Amino acid sequence: MTVILVIDDDEDMRDVISMTLIRAGYEVVTATDGEHGMAAVKGRLDTPFDLVISDIFMPGKDGIEFLGSLRQLYPDLPVIAVTGGFTGVKKPYADSMTAMGATQSLLKPFTPAELLSAVEAALK
Repeated sequence: MTVILVIDDDEDMRDVISMTLIRAGYEVVTATDGEHGMAAVKGRLDTPFDLVISDIFMPGKDGIEFLGSLRQLYPDLPVIAVTGGFTGVKKPYADSMTAMGATQSLLKPFTPAELLSAVEAALK
């Protein structure tokens, strides 16, 4: 089964993403920030995640720091960066995550169909 790590400090968003993925048949592990996300990644070194979906703006270790740490362990693991960000800066930050190695980015709000399309593309 495909296992996806979802990292988002917003509990409601984390739940929506998780439920969408679970309904589509994926196994989901969640984390509240980049630090907890890295702990989850390091806890699965023998069986890495198939995909990571990470928010960019989070307290503590944000998505940018998380991606940098993740790339040291797994340079090719697909990552979808998501952000609601701040008006006017969402796109530049999402683009910077893509430049740093995120497979793609999604701007919040997005539909379940957009999320699943991004997931399917990232897993190819």
